[in-house]
Formats: sequence, C-alpha cells, structure tokens
Amino acid sequence: MANEKLVREVEAFMLERVIPTEQEHHHQLQTAANRWTYTPIMRELRAEAKAKGLWLFPMPVELGGRGLSLMDYAPICEIMNWCNHGPEIFNCYTGTISNGTAMNAHASTELKERYMKPLLAGEIRSCISITERNVPSSDPTDLKFDIRRDGDDYVLNGVKSWATGGAMDECRFILVLGATDLAAPRHARHSMVLVPREAKGLSLGRIETVMGYDDAPFGHCDLIFDNVRVPAANLIGKEGEGFLMMQSTLGVGRIQLGMGAIGAAERAMMELCSWVEKRIIGGRPLVDRQVVTDAIARSRIEIDACRAFIVQTARRMQEQGMKAVRGEIAQLKVLAPDMALRVLDRAMQFHGGAGLSYDTPLPELWAHMRTVRIGEGADEVHRETIAKVELRRQAEWRAATGRA
Repeated sequence: MANEKLVREVEAFMLERVIPTEQEHHHQLQTAANRWTYTPIMRELRAEAKAKGLWLFPMPVELGGRGLSLMDYAPICEIMNWCNHGPEIFNCYTGTISNGTAMNAHASTELKERYMKPLLAGEIRSCISITERNVPSSDPTDLKFDIRRDGDDYVLNGVKSWATGGAMDECRFILVLGATDLAAPRHARHSMVLVPREAKGLSLGRIETVMGYDDAPFGHCDLIFDNVRVPAANLIGKEGEGFLMMQSTLGVGRIQLGMGAIGAAERAMMELCSWVEKRIIGGRPLVDRQVVTDAIARSRIEIDACRAFIVQTARRMQEQGMKAVRGEIAQLKVLAPDMALRVLDRAMQFHGGAGLSYDTPLPELWAHMRTVRIGEGADEVHRETIAKVELRRQAEWRAATGRA
C-alpha cells in the first residue's frame, strides 16, 4: 500500500535522523545566543524532510501537501510524536495545519498569497491566539478580547496568553480570536483576524513555563495588543463566525492530539524496555523483577486500547463528520493524554534520576502531555460533554423502544 510505504519512510526518518540528533538539538538550544529560533539541526532536518516529500501530510496536494485522509494520517501522527519537536520537522505542527486549513477555506486571495503560501512552504511560522487570563477559556464564547471595526480597519486591544510559538523569530503572523459583538448570540460574538507580527502596538509579554520548561524555541507567551490596527481585509471569514470557523478546523487536530499521545507513550515504552534490560541492580537486570514486567504489560494494554479507540473515532469522523463523533472526541481528549502520562510516569520511575533529566526525553514529553491535558480543554468539561451525549443517546433509545 502506498500509505504503508510513506509510514515506513517517516518511521525511518525519525529513527535515523530525528531521534539520534535530540541531544544535539538540546545542546544547541542551551548554548544559543537566541533560543527563540530554530536550532541549526532543526533547520537541517526540516530541509531534508521537505526534500524527501515528508511534508504537510494532511494538507491538499495543490497546496504542497500529501493530501492524506484522517485514517492515513493517524499512524504518521503517532510516529512524528516520538519526540516533542517531531511534527515541526515535517511542517505538521498545529500552527501550520490548523491555520493553513482555516486560511485556505476562509482567507482572501491576497492573504493566502502573502501569508499562507510561505507558511505552508516552511519559510515562516504562525500561531493562533485564543486564551485570555482570568477568562475560563474552556468555553471560548466567554472571551472578552476587544476587536472593533473603525472605518476600513479593525482595532485590537487586550492581552492574549499562552500563544504557543508567538515568541519565535519565524512567527510572522498571528490569527487572533476576539469579540466583535458581545451583544450577539454566544456563538456569533467572535471573529478571527490576521495580525502581522510587526504590527504597531503589538508587543511580547512574559514567557510561560510548564513544569520548569519554557518550551524554547517555541514557547507559550503573552501577546499585548495596544490599539493594534490592521486592515479590515485581514478578517478571516465573516464577522461573528470566528467560533464556528475555529470548530470546523478541529477534525485533523483532534486526531493529531490523540495519536500524538500514543506516540509519546510508545517512545516511553522504547526507553523503558531498553533501560530495564541493561540496568543491573542487585546483580540482576531490572527486567527480571515482576513489578517491572507488570508495568510494561499494563502500559501495552493501555496504549493499544487507546489507539484502537482513536482509530475507530478517526474512521467515523472521516465517514460521518465531526458532529457524529462529538462524544467520542470528548472521550479521546480525556483518555489519550491521561494514558500517555501514566505510561511516561512508569518509565520515568524505573529510570530513577535519569528519568527526570535531559538524559532521556521522558520529562519533556511528560510536561508536554500535562500541558495538552489542560490546553485542549479541562477533563471536567469534556466529561460533562460525554455525559450529556450519553444521556441524550439513552433517552432517544428509550423513546424508540417504548421503554419508560
């Protein structure tokens, strides 16, 4: 199968080029005069991946991608996420795929030419800015960031937080979700506007850390908008459609999130099994102890069960659309990061001190997964959605069967 060949190519590139250079990447990052730009080894790997056609896997062929379906993309998502910066190498990080998808569907021809084309070519980077301090961003309809129409312009005021990638030198534009009419119905209050990084009045605030990691070179930062003025033509889609437009681009992102968690867990298994076979304590390898083999077995069961659920969800989403799998998507967003954190924690535990340092990729992967568990919406919110879907399903079944 053609896709099986592509999967094996991505796997080989990860094993032969990306994973062996992780330590080099971290060394270059730690010794760099500027930590908020691609390291030399990342630039090298991105160029190699693009030259091999390992690039933009889910994007349409006419946009320079491979045009993969959700089902074909899912196994590649897993492999890319064997290390935290894996998706970046193949230009498949969220800022490219989600922003590129939104712009391809809703942006003007001028914005596509000026911003989308170089983004997909890997010449620039972008970020999306949604979260606000002191606003429960689990429900984006509550966002208060001010976007006002003023003649032929939009004027933006406020502070956005946790803008992933906004601090990078390569980030040349930001898609900002803000309120254009707070008096409108909840799902029609917000619009999305493209803001160039060099716009007057836009400045960088603090860089967030996650469990001590600042996630350089990408990072999560505050963006401060002080009367930032952009042309009205920078509106993506129509006024009031920001929330719905954002929701419509989430299909690939949800599968990438879930399979990314599988990839992190599989990397933990690689590191764990290799370590316990060669680590000698008390005259015998760790793998001889039942507590270790039990942890390995539990991890394998959890990974495979989670993967099967995500693949099933991807198949249904591909065939029936996002609305048909609303409950499954909520389950996925709870299940996948939680599973990955458990597997990573076991691997870290048996590594001892090495599991807490750059000697292994485990703590960095753990910190990223812990971020995902909040950044993609709190578990509690998703569980509420799951319960509502289930209660409605049960009520419909009772009505259809005549049961009380």
